[in-house]
Amino acid sequence: MRVKLGLFALVTGIFTIGFAGFARVHPASDINTHISYADQIGSPADLTSPHFLFQLLLKVVHEAGVDYSTAAVWLLGLCYGAMAVLIAREIERRGGMLTTRRAYLLVPGLLVASHVFLLTVLRPNLYYGYFVPIAYHNPTQQLNKLFTLAIYFLYCAHFLENPRPASSRAAGIGSLCVLSALAKPSFLVAFVPTAGLQAIRDLFRRRYRHVVLFAFAIVLPCAAVLLWQVRVAYGSSPQAGLAFAPFAVFSFEETLYKLPASLAFPLVAGAGALATGQADARLRFVWLFTLIAMFATLFLAESGARLMDGNFAWTGQTAVFLAYVESAIVLLVAPIDRRWRRAAWSVFLVHVACGIVWFATMFFPARQYWL
Repeated sequence: MRVKLGLFALVTGIFTIGFAGFARVHPASDINTHISYADQIGSPADLTSPHFLFQLLLKVVHEAGVDYSTAAVWLLGLCYGAMAVLIAREIERRGGMLTTRRAYLLVPGLLVASHVFLLTVLRPNLYYGYFVPIAYHNPTQQLNKLFTLAIYFLYCAHFLENPRPASSRAAGIGSLCVLSALAKPSFLVAFVPTAGLQAIRDLFRRRYRHVVLFAFAIVLPCAAVLLWQVRVAYGSSPQAGLAFAPFAVFSFEETLYKLPASLAFPLVAGAGALATGQADARLRFVWLFTLIAMFATLFLAESGARLMDGNFAWTGQTAVFLAYVESAIVLLVAPIDRRWRRAAWSVFLVHVACGIVWFATMFFPARQYWL
C-alpha cells in the first residue's frame, strides 16, 4: 500500500505540474476552452455538449472554493495518479511483483511513453499524422484514458477470465461505460464492438451467462447513452452526421510508416508473445480492439463542417495507449523468451525517450511550430 501511495503522489505531482505549465504557457488551449464552458453552466439547459463530465467535475471542485484553473490541472493530474494505481494493481492481480523499480520507473514510464517521431523530427512534425497516446492539450482525453483502464481491467477479470461473472460486477462495468461516454465516447466506439465479438464467441462456447450479462449490463446502457449523444450532436443539423470517408483525415502514405512508429513497442511485444505461445485472451482482445479502433480512425469521419476535426482520432489514440499498457504487463508476467523481452523493452525505452521530449514541448510557447 505504501508503494502505491508513493506512486500515486509521484505521478499526480508530475502531471499536475505539467498541465499547470501547459495551461499557463498556452492560454488559448482546449483546457481553457473547457474551463470557460464549465463556467457558463448554470443549469442542465446550459449543457450544449453531449460529453460534459469533465465540466461537471470542475463545477463540483469550484463550488468547494477552488478556482477553475487550479481545479482543472489538479483533476488532470489526479487522472494520471489514478491510472498509475490501476496499472500497479493489475500487475499484482496477474501475479507480477510490484517492486520499487517497477512502481517508480516502469509505471510512470508507461504513462509518459509516446509515439516514435524520430523519422519526422527535423521537418518538424511531432504530432500530425501519428497516433499519439498522450494528447496533453485535450482534457477530456485524459478522463477517457482513465475510464479505458478501469473498464478494460474489470472486463478482463470478470468476462475474459471468470467462468461465472457476477451480475453486480457486470452492472459496475456498465455504469463505468456510461460515465466513460459522458466523459468522451472514444473508447466505447471500439470497445463495444470488440466485446460484442467476444460475446459471439462466448455464445458458441455456450457461456450464456457472459452473453446475457454483456447484453443487459453493458450494451443496453451504452446504446442508450450513445444514441442520445448522437441525437444531441447531429440532430439539429441535416448536414452533420457520420460518414464513411477512408483516409479523409489521415494520409494513407503517412499512415504506412506513422502507424508502425506509434505502435512499435506493442508490435515487438506482441510478436514475442505470439512466438512463445503467450498471446492470451487479454492480448488478443487488445489487438482486436486496436484493429477496430484504427478502422474507425482511418475510415470514419464526421460529415459536413466537422470533417477535418478528426474526432475519431481519439479512438485510435486510446487504442495505442491501451496496447502499451497491456504489452508491458504481458512482458512482466508471461514467460516470454529473453531475446524477445530485451528487444521489446529496448523499443519501449525509445518510446519513453520520445515521450519525455513530447512532455517537454508542453512548456514551449512555440509548441505549435513542432506539431
